[in-house]
Amino acid sequence: MQIDKELMMIDIDFQTKEETLESMGTRLYELGYVTDDFIENVLDREENFPTGLPTSPYAVAIPHTDTDKVIEPGIALATLKEPVPFSSMGNAELEVGVKIVFMLAVDAPGEQVTTLQNLIEMVQDERVVSNLATVRSIDECSKVLEDFKAQKN
Repeated sequence: MQIDKELMMIDIDFQTKEETLESMGTRLYELGYVTDDFIENVLDREENFPTGLPTSPYAVAIPHTDTDKVIEPGIALATLKEPVPFSSMGNAELEVGVKIVFMLAVDAPGEQVTTLQNLIEMVQDERVVSNLATVRSIDECSKVLEDFKAQKN
């Protein structure tokens, strides 16, 4: 699944994961990708099933929720000025300073698994994570994503 430029938020100054998730969810909602209860569901799911990944050189989060909250599939991407604490996937007691957030809005359960697998493969590439964390424009961000996709094919 491609990340549309309208869903990219670059070098944003958020202080908390809640602020980050609410802002990204609002963008998805305002552009017609998700239902009005999507944000609440993402926040609830994040509390019970944290999505922070201690990737290198910066941590990443991949929040998402149930497919019935999605009208049109998409992925929102935010790069953060400063890391924001998220609970780690697999160990909610551990916090990781997240610099990149991919918020999934996927409308088919099978597609959600595939999208997660593809994103995890991408964020395991330290060069991609480093490049995404330092982009300063939507065009730079798109180029990093396109380069990774081209390298993979």
